[in-house]
Amino acid sequence: MMTTYYLDHRQTGETQVLDGWSYLLGALIGPLYVLAKGFPWLALLMVPITIAIGAITFLLLMLLLSLSDSAAVTVSGLFTLVLAAFAVHGVAAVELVRRGFLQKGWREGYY
Repeated sequence: MMTTYYLDHRQTGETQVLDGWSYLLGALIGPLYVLAKGFPWLALLMVPITIAIGAITFLLLMLLLSLSDSAAVTVSGLFTLVLAAFAVHGVAAVELVRRGFLQKGWREGYY
């Protein structure tokens, strides 16, 4: 799920690595991470993705709270849902950045 990507620029030989730190930053600051990597249009695309992930997580949390009477189930479900939402958010951000680099002519390298 969290693949490390190595992207090489054909003319300059520059390499970008999208690894665990990229996923963490993408999970925490999604659109700002995409913008910081140099993709303003993809950062705008990340905003509704962030909103959708947040809305779905909120709805699932409300459903969990309304259906569960057990505090242990509620707390573990809350933790699991929030962790899953952050993971999906990080994967979405890294995938947008990877596609942005590929559209700019970078290629995936192998190390």
